[in-house]
Amino acid sequence: MAREAFLSAEKRGIYAARHIFVIIAALLIGMSTVMSKPSPFAASFTAAMSGIDCIGAFVGSVFGYLLTGRFAEFATVSSALMSVMAVRLIVFKIKSRAADWICAVTAACSVFTANFLTANGVHDIMICFALGLISGAGTLVFLNVQRLAKQRETASLIVKNSPLCLISVLCFVGIAASVLSYYTVNIFNIGVIISGAAVLLVTVRYNIGAGCLCAAAAGIGISSVMPQYGFAAAVICCAAAVSRGFSDGKRLGSAGAFVLISTLCIMLFGMNTENLALTADLFLSAAVFLLLPASWTDAEQTLSYEYNESSVRALFSRRLNFAKAAVDEVRRTVDLTADKLEQKGRRDISWVYNTACDEVCSKCRFNMQCWGQEYGSSVKQLSAAVKRLKKGEDISPEQFNGELAERCPSKQQLCDRLKELYRSFTTCEAEKRRVARMRAVLTVQLSATENLLEQLAGEMDGSGEEDVRLNKTAGEVLKNLGCDDLTAVSVNVGEHGRMSVEAYSGKGFFCSKQELCDAMSLALRCRFDLPVFAGTGGSYKLSMFSKTTYFLDVEICQISREEGTACGDYYESFIDSNGTAYIVLSDGMGSGSRARVDSSFACGMLIRLLQAGVGIEAGLGIINMSLMVKSSDESFATLELCKIDLYNGKVELYKAGSANTYIRCGSVNTRSGCKGLPMGVRDTPVYDKQTFTLGNRDMIVMTSDGAQLNEKWLYREMSKPDVDLKDFSKQVAETARFYSGEKKADDISVIAMRLYK
Repeated sequence: MAREAFLSAEKRGIYAARHIFVIIAALLIGMSTVMSKPSPFAASFTAAMSGIDCIGAFVGSVFGYLLTGRFAEFATVSSALMSVMAVRLIVFKIKSRAADWICAVTAACSVFTANFLTANGVHDIMICFALGLISGAGTLVFLNVQRLAKQRETASLIVKNSPLCLISVLCFVGIAASVLSYYTVNIFNIGVIISGAAVLLVTVRYNIGAGCLCAAAAGIGISSVMPQYGFAAAVICCAAAVSRGFSDGKRLGSAGAFVLISTLCIMLFGMNTENLALTADLFLSAAVFLLLPASWTDAEQTLSYEYNESSVRALFSRRLNFAKAAVDEVRRTVDLTADKLEQKGRRDISWVYNTACDEVCSKCRFNMQCWGQEYGSSVKQLSAAVKRLKKGEDISPEQFNGELAERCPSKQQLCDRLKELYRSFTTCEAEKRRVARMRAVLTVQLSATENLLEQLAGEMDGSGEEDVRLNKTAGEVLKNLGCDDLTAVSVNVGEHGRMSVEAYSGKGFFCSKQELCDAMSLALRCRFDLPVFAGTGGSYKLSMFSKTTYFLDVEICQISREEGTACGDYYESFIDSNGTAYIVLSDGMGSGSRARVDSSFACGMLIRLLQAGVGIEAGLGIINMSLMVKSSDESFATLELCKIDLYNGKVELYKAGSANTYIRCGSVNTRSGCKGLPMGVRDTPVYDKQTFTLGNRDMIVMTSDGAQLNEKWLYREMSKPDVDLKDFSKQVAETARFYSGEKKADDISVIAMRLYK
């Protein structure tokens, strides 16, 4: 209540200050003149106010007329203002342009009529028409500026919204300057002082253009009242333009430059009494500017911001990071909520017989004897009954023994209640396990999504620069080759001048790879490798990258466990637009078609995720959870991924339950054993990652768990410089089948890879 009272008091104070400001502004306008006539802007100001402010504007204007001593014109002017106030109070709640025009026409007609009644001759009638038009235009200006002030529009938005907004602001500046220029204290003119400070503020805060426009409007307003200052606009414009060069955090320098340039400009028109007074006014303007709060003079950085491609990429990256943080918050909230709920509903098997005894035995006359003197014996017999229920056996009153069997009058009721509570307990525990399972699935999915967003943000930050001209050139090449359904084309220049081309089409790419490679190499002046085509979901993707340092030769040989059946192993590979090769081998649980389903699912899905730009860690998490929930039966698959950068030979080897991998690097031979667990075993993937670098003619041999090999023989074969990979992979697979025998036979896959410069 105290806070609400404080806020209401604060609002009342703000409203009171605003009303006082309106009355003072109307008073100053009412005391001024235009063309030796009472100011038409009093009617404009009254017509632009709403509610109590309109009444305040009327009162202030009337007092202003009285203070000028123009009692002969008081009656007509007051009547005109009263008619304007009446119309405004009727239509002020109507928020439309029609209401604005009604107020403007009313103000124009009222001012014209008030001056026409005292007109003498054609000259005075022409002045009446001019004052009426000025009053109507001033009403529209005040209404537009008031609307902009409520929206808190900045200068940039005023310019971009519509020319009418800019014109309204400039006219308001001119009107304010002309009204304030009517007042002079000794040699100091209030209008010149306030206008100079305002122009200097606008120039420093925004830019030279805004300052010069403001100076021009203020100069016209000043010269309309004091024709001898007709050059004031040019003087203030020049001074404002130069002061901008000293506005980089140096308010004193800006003010000094403003005074210096304005003084030099005034000296060009001669130094008489009037020009000296103008110089003093502008000097005082600089002093007023220095007294303004520092926050008012901070440069508006957003006005000089320039759009570029990297800024959009950085913004998108920040949004991905923000989304990743939001997903992390959701995951942690799920974990905390689930932990609280589990602690609240936690119970064990003893709850069954404890609850049954509380309900059945609480009113029995032998309660104190059974659960007091013979507590241990009673608990032992009831616990044994529950254990029989747990084994799937039935319980009956005849199974009780000792004094409990002789004394208890509710043995049948106790048995029935134990059975009922045990069923409830098992149902609750099954539901808990199901909820825990779903919680694990949700948590892993959120973690995988978080990892995915993080990797996408990292790739967005680390991507190269995009050249719009190169995009256009690449698009023209594709259209000339018959692809007239392009949806996107991007040419990216990365580290060390690596260039990649990525294009998407709704129908596909029908030209030959060699023709496309030659045309793109000629157009972009870069040697490209053959393109890679991929398609999914009705969209087709083209990837090309500049020629890499290495060429990867890959051969595979697969042998099924039983001739004529499907091989349970699955293999797939591709090269992305960054010149990175991905080779994936998966072995499903068991052999034959069932194993083929799991291995092709894991391998194919990982390849599609990688081609879509999803990171390896995020992809492994998604596949692991997909295998866990895709069917009610157990669904496992080993996974081995070999990632090779064809520019520098760097290799990343990911092994999730996969078989041995054999590596020959130079003259060194090594074996990477089975690491991690197959996909789909645990809620989170368990895999091992190894990193090393290969050189020219180095080899990698990936195998499935059906290949049992003699390592010395294998290393000797790998060391041969002229070995043919196709014959080599076939020889290794057949040798593995020979040594495995019939009893240990399994699907066999051998992938042989070699780097060439």
